[in-house]
Parts: sequence; C-alpha cells; structure tokens
Amino acid sequence: LVTSISKLERYRSCPFSYYLQYGLKIKPEEELKIQTLNTGTFIHEIIDEFFEAVREAGIKLAEITDEQLAEIINKIIDEKLKQSQNYIFTSTAKYRALVVRLKKIIQKALKYIIGTLVQSRFEVLGTEVEFGEKGKYKPIRLTLEDGKRIEIIGKIDRIDTAQSEDGRYLRIIDYKSSARNVDLNEVYAGISIQLLTYLDAICEEKDFLPAGILYFNLIEKNVSPKAKTEEVIEEEIRKQFKMKGLILADIEVMKMQDNNLKEGVTSKILPAGISAKGEISKRDTNGVNKEEFEILQKYIKRIIKQIGEEILQGKIDLKPTNHKGNTPCQYCEYHSICGFDARNNQNKYEYIENLSKDDIIRKMK
Repeated sequence: LVTSISKLERYRSCPFSYYLQYGLKIKPEEELKIQTLNTGTFIHEIIDEFFEAVREAGIKLAEITDEQLAEIINKIIDEKLKQSQNYIFTSTAKYRALVVRLKKIIQKALKYIIGTLVQSRFEVLGTEVEFGEKGKYKPIRLTLEDGKRIEIIGKIDRIDTAQSEDGRYLRIIDYKSSARNVDLNEVYAGISIQLLTYLDAICEEKDFLPAGILYFNLIEKNVSPKAKTEEVIEEEIRKQFKMKGLILADIEVMKMQDNNLKEGVTSKILPAGISAKGEISKRDTNGVNKEEFEILQKYIKRIIKQIGEEILQGKIDLKPTNHKGNTPCQYCEYHSICGFDARNNQNKYEYIENLSKDDIIRKMK
C-alpha cells in the first residue's frame, strides 16, 4: 500500500468516503473558482520560496526589515503568477484583487513566523520537506503481520532543530489557514496523526529528540472594534498568530523555543508557561514528558498498521467519525452518493470519546 498520511486520516474518518475518492476515483466536476486548496497551496509555496530566497541572499532573519519583506514577497508572487498552473489567480478582476489581499496576508504571517524564530534557539532545517524516493527523507515503511507492507510518502511544511547538551531537538511546524490544535483524542482515533508520524520518522532516521508538533495559523481574524490603540491592536493580532500544538514538557527545551520564558511568564509564541515557583504551568502548557512522547511515537506506528490492514482487507464501511458534533460529512463531496442520515437506524457514527490527556496516554500504553 503506497499512500500518504492524509489518505490514512481520510480512511479513518470515513472508510466509504475514502473508497469513493481513492478506490473508485470519483471526482466532482471541475469549476473555474478558487477554493481553499488553491489559496492554501499558493501561500505555502510563497513561504517556502521566501526562506529559500533569504538563504540565497544571505539575509539574517533578525535583521530583515518590513520593506525587504514586502519586496521579496511581491517579487516571488509576481513570478509565480506567470506560471501556467496559477492562471486562475489572474483569470478575473475579482481574483486579481484577491492576489493583492494574499500579498498582505503572507507578509503579515511571515512577520510573525520570523518573530517566532528570532525569539528562539531553533533554526529552520528545511521547508516543504518531502518523504519519498527523491525526497530529503526516505518513505516511511512499515511491515504488517501478514508480510504486506505500507509505504508512506508526503510533505511537511517546516522542520526546525536546535542543539542542546542532551542532543539535537526537532520540532515540526504545519501552516494552516484556520485555527488548529493537537487533540490527543483525534490522535488516538487515527484522524489526526500527520505531524506525529513525520516527527517520529525523522527522529528515528536522524537520531533527533522530539521537541514538539506545532500549528501556525496563517490568517488572522478581525480585530475587536474595542481595540482602540495601536498597541492593543498589535497585541490582539499577535495572540492570533500564537502557535498551538503539543510540546515536550521540559523547562530547558521550552526555553530553547522561547528565549523570553522565565519564572512567572507565559509564552507569547507557543503553548508554554512557567509558574512563579519555576515549575511548568499546567494551565498554560500543552505538553507531555519524554516517556509520554515515546508512548505517542510507538502508538503512531501501531495505528498506521491498523489502518493499513483495514484498507488492504477492503473494509469500506459507511461509518463517519463524530467528535463533539464535528463530522467529515460537513465537508464531504460524496453525500449525494452515500445518503448518510443519522436519523436512519442503518446509519451509525463512529463516536470519538473526549478523554483527558492522562487517560489517553494510559490507553495508548
């Protein structure tokens, strides 16, 4: 089975939807309109090329000005719009206006991305990092009990590393166009395993230590009209760009990710905080210790094998997941085919429990 993590997550969220898309290869009729996928891919490519351009020009991130930032971004975007695959962005006046908006969005997001790097000891090791025969890392390969194999290929937005006395730490950063967080209930269910899978694979191949998996929200929401001063507005925007996710609950590693962390301080750039007594703040920190991280990494391999076995056995049940009322049916393009209706006794959701972190780790163990 040659696959990707997103396909495995799709299968676990609804096996029948996976079958329609990747088994029967049914596609919706194409329309000339920009969708989230178009803008998301476009933004990711710009950010990747920005870091490449900065490296080639020998510009230090800590010294880059807003004017330089805007100049580099505008140049990259103007070049990309000449490429045939991006014709849709120049096809109508409405979409050309969207490009102007995208330039502003990317410039603002990169300003805060740079801030999170300058404020830490972590450095970018790679962007748009590929797992595959021609990628930076080899495909992730797992062998099932019956001898069949799973080969996972894919791409991750960014990987950062930092050196300490213990060894070299690694963190995975994923850019999102909407707010996202790591929910261990979804990890346990197998519908949110991408970042942990890539983290585990790189740590195993390069002998890195895990520091965290983080989401960076690229697009800020509207600022409250109550925010009157520039300082208040800036603070509200900064909060919206704060990374979310799961980190290693180790004070020294937390400080490596935010140079401003100290006793009595909550990080402004990631989910970490230290109490006035110098201990990890449970309220402000979303983290697990080293032993718990190892449990998560072992579990990821197990759940991938389990999903792979079900796919190879041809299980295509119509059973979408339901976690706190959120179901894949809300965005599924195949509802007219399956006709899933929870009011029908024949149709059942696969409910995901809402357990505490400690309970989930215990179940994984």
